[in-house]
Amino acid sequence: MMNTFIPFKKYFLMCFLGASLTFSSACSKKTVNPEVQRLQSQQQLLDLNSKLNKLNLSLEKQLEKVKSLVADVDKANEKANKSADEAKKRAAKLTKNPGDAKLAKQSERASDKAGKDAKKAVKINAKLEDVNKEIKKTQKEISAIEATLSELNSKIDYVPNQ
Repeated sequence: MMNTFIPFKKYFLMCFLGASLTFSSACSKKTVNPEVQRLQSQQQLLDLNSKLNKLNLSLEKQLEKVKSLVADVDKANEKANKSADEAKKRAAKLTKNPGDAKLAKQSERASDKAGKDAKKAVKINAKLEDVNKEIKKTQKEISAIEATLSELNSKIDYVPNQ
């Protein structure tokens, strides 16, 4: 039977060499090939361009949504104004004839309709405000990416091509 026990000195020497080799490779200064660095910068540039294109597409969709919502807001505001005017007219008629049950019911319906229309207008206005906030956020992101792209483009231009 063969003894597989490694003598202590050899074991210690192997551990010391392994540890020192690992330590020296971890602490050594990494040298980066300029070509690799240029390609990494180009990859980053491509990634940022892709993100920029997605953001521009999103911005265009948001702008279309704003156009639609502005039209909806105008319609809802107009409808709410008409309903409020109608409720006001009904209330004026009711004040002239306070005992008329039919006028009271019509006035109540008109004021309910005016309230519902006003709520719809407020809801659509809130949606429009949210979309406008998203547009501002997207525009900030686009500006930041464009600044980064500009910086990267200048770095890539100065890296020597070999």
